[in-house]
Amino acid sequence: MRRQLTTREWMLLALLGVLLLVSGYMLLFYVPQTTERDRCLQEAEACRAEIETARLQLEEKHRMERELEELFSAETPPLSIADYDNLQPVMFELNSILASTEDYSLSFSTVDATQAIVRRSISMSFTTGSYESAKAVLQQLHDSAFRCMLDSVSVSLGQGERGTVSVTGNIVFFEYQANPQEKTA
Repeated sequence: MRRQLTTREWMLLALLGVLLLVSGYMLLFYVPQTTERDRCLQEAEACRAEIETARLQLEEKHRMERELEELFSAETPPLSIADYDNLQPVMFELNSILASTEDYSLSFSTVDATQAIVRRSISMSFTTGSYESAKAVLQQLHDSAFRCMLDSVSVSLGQGERGTVSVTGNIVFFEYQANPQEKTA
């Protein structure tokens, strides 16, 4: 057996030692530190995104609060949606508005109560003595105390010296139903 290593063997052993040191450093220190740094950077970016989202939500909340303050500080309070099955007050409102017409008729459709906002559709027709009075009735219906929408309104001017105005259309009243599945129309 030989006792001494040649210069070439010493060089290979030194190279192996350097490789072991570099590999150990990479495996035990550099890769875990880099992985941890990348994880922390991603977490910081996620936190920045959450902060930005929260900031935008806070700005939106402040904007909505300002709008509510402006809305409730106005001379006339805002309209709210009546609770479901508001038919009797709606009928009183329609009668008081349409009482100024020469004649009127109302036809009620099926109530759409499948969602939280109930739609009560009413087909109506009425006649008045002038265009201005028909316009005033339509404006009163539009400005009703109950949330509603005028739809498919048709105005016909009569012939002759009497000159009556006939109006037909639909009016949809909106009502709020807390639990749409429990109640039926």
